[in-house]
Amino acid sequence: MNATTALDDAFGLAIDVEPLTDVSRMGRRIHGLDLSQPLSPAQATALVAALDEWHIVSFPGQHHHGMTVLDLERLANHFGAPIPHPSNLDDYVSTGTITIKAPHDRASTAVDAAFPNVVSCLQGADSPAVYLVTNLHGSGPTAQPTVGGGQHWHTDIEFEPVPLSTSMFLVHHTPVRRNTAGTWVHNPPRPPGFYHPDSPPLLAERREALPLNGETAYADTAAAYDALPADEQAELDQVQVRRRLRNDDDGFLVPLVHTNPRTGRRSLHSPIWASRGKRVAPASIDGLTSDESRRFFDRLEEHCLAPEFRYDHSHEAGDVTIWSNFSTLHVAPPTKRPVNDPADARLMYRISCKGPVSATLPRDDTDHWIDANITPPYRSVLSDTVLQDRSEHA
Repeated sequence: MNATTALDDAFGLAIDVEPLTDVSRMGRRIHGLDLSQPLSPAQATALVAALDEWHIVSFPGQHHHGMTVLDLERLANHFGAPIPHPSNLDDYVSTGTITIKAPHDRASTAVDAAFPNVVSCLQGADSPAVYLVTNLHGSGPTAQPTVGGGQHWHTDIEFEPVPLSTSMFLVHHTPVRRNTAGTWVHNPPRPPGFYHPDSPPLLAERREALPLNGETAYADTAAAYDALPADEQAELDQVQVRRRLRNDDDGFLVPLVHTNPRTGRRSLHSPIWASRGKRVAPASIDGLTSDESRRFFDRLEEHCLAPEFRYDHSHEAGDVTIWSNFSTLHVAPPTKRPVNDPADARLMYRISCKGPVSATLPRDDTDHWIDANITPPYRSVLSDTVLQDRSEHA
């Protein structure tokens, strides 16, 4: 059964599915679903199957259903265990407890202060699992806008033994202003050392082909793997990658080629050298030197960033967009920040999760698994608590 049929059967209606680019490439936009409501096991399974097949799935118009960030977190629990974001918390290392920052230190407070009565965060924005993707810190009518460059191409937190499987956005505000060139921003020059100076010219060119209107760029690493000759696929299937957070960590070995446990589809899992800049130690290939590893990864990254595997996703207010970290790379675009006009506002709520999918809620992760893989050891509130909270604030 294909994903479209599974969606039709699970939701009891004909689902309108359209490609984000064309039917031969990753990504689908799925119309007609209300994700603010709890999912049945069959519905949750169908959504997971859709992500397995298409790698990116986007559901427009969720603001028409009054969707909040609490609903997004409930949805995320079907795809994996949400992880807390350290920017939301007081120092867990010192306190040993998960404590949300005081109101004056919260990201939501800074967002709400930028353009009062025009832009304000949705309910649930202060959850430990929510990261605010925004340019509103320090913004306001008197701010002096600047343009900052995009990130490195990456997958989210691939340097842990159990990496992130899935990330998702609930989109609240997107920039609508355009400059004389017809784009929101330009792509500023990279500072020295942002990428390795010996990066091949074609790779450097592909890395810098970034969207300029606040889009998120994606590359399909499953399609990139499929496009390789069979003998090269067989060789890469044997490659082990050593990942680690810091240069002095021993790290651990994982396969370069990820196999989806539900479909058997193979993909290149973050085959990149510079994905985390200077914050995280570069991965290496077992048996190769650091320089040999860099050249190995450069060749694969250049392949993955080829135009036929690339897609720049335009965000619209009310979208919920979900992507697989196992079968895509992504990059944040150049961004104007701070801003002095709400027409430049960019505000999205991101939740990332790891571990097995779950058709039913609450999840049945053991305390041992949570303690070993979620730092700090966070669990989302139960789905019925979320629904009660929604009704009380309706």
